[in-house]
This record gives sequence, C-alpha cells and structure tokens, in this order.
Amino acid sequence: MSAASDSNAPFATPSLPHAGLLETHHTLRTMLERLNQLAADIADTGLTPQVRKEAGALHAWFAQAPSQHHADEEAHVFSRLLACGDAEQIHLAKRLTADHGWLDVNWKQIAPSLLAARDNYQWFQPAELIAAVRLFTRMHEEHMELEETQALPAAFAPPTRPQP
Repeated sequence: MSAASDSNAPFATPSLPHAGLLETHHTLRTMLERLNQLAADIADTGLTPQVRKEAGALHAWFAQAPSQHHADEEAHVFSRLLACGDAEQIHLAKRLTADHGWLDVNWKQIAPSLLAARDNYQWFQPAELIAAVRLFTRMHEEHMELEETQALPAAFAPPTRPQP
C-alpha cells in the first residue's frame, strides 16, 4: 500500500511537490474526519478499547505528519511566493506560514487528551475535546483552501513572457 493511500502513513511528498501536496491534503482531510469521529465516540461511548487504539493511532499520526508536510510546503511553495516579488503573494506566504504556527498551537491543545484517552485516563471533558477538534478542523480546511486556490496555483504557474 502506498503512503498516499494509507491514512496511517506519514505524508510522502513525491518529486512533483504540487501533486504531492494536494495528495497529502486529501489524506489530511481523512485524518481530520477520523479525529472528529473519535471525539464524538469518546463522548458517546467512553474509552472503549477501540477508542483507545484510535486515539493512539491519531496522536502518532498528527504528532509527526503535519509538521513534515508544513516543512515541505514552506520549502517548495511558500519560498517561491516569497521570491516572486509580488506583494500579495509575499503576504499570502507569510499568512500561511503563520497559520502553520497556529495549527501547531491548536494541536498542542488536543494532543494531551488523545494521549490520556489512549492510556485510559479521562481527565478531560469530552465536550471541550469536540470543540477543540472542530476548531482544529475548521482552521485546517480554511488553510488548505487558501493553499489550493491561491498559493499552489501561483507558485507553480508557468512563467509568463514579458510583453514587448
């Protein structure tokens, strides 16, 4: 099974970063769906063995894969936008880089609850976890939308010829 089709595998960025980054966004959306389902399951059924296993798997994935993906975006996409000389594209690259920091902060609010669930400790409030996961998901969706509709097309657009 390839890393792109295995939602437990870390992101893999092939030699064509644009295609690889879009592919990893698809994987991330799947993982966010699983994270939302996990939060709902904790509230509905508590820490069953299956819930605990899923909490561990999701923690392991989110603790590693997004940071590598963000590093790839910053190296292959945002660097192009920063170098293009266009003020709007430079602003977009800076905003998306800042988003990566905020997504990391949000993850750090969720991660301890997943570790606790994995280890069969429910010191956290399920409703607060649901709210945090929803915010985390919404922030990712908005961020990926900007990348897919603005940053990636701008960074990988064919060069334009100067007008004579």
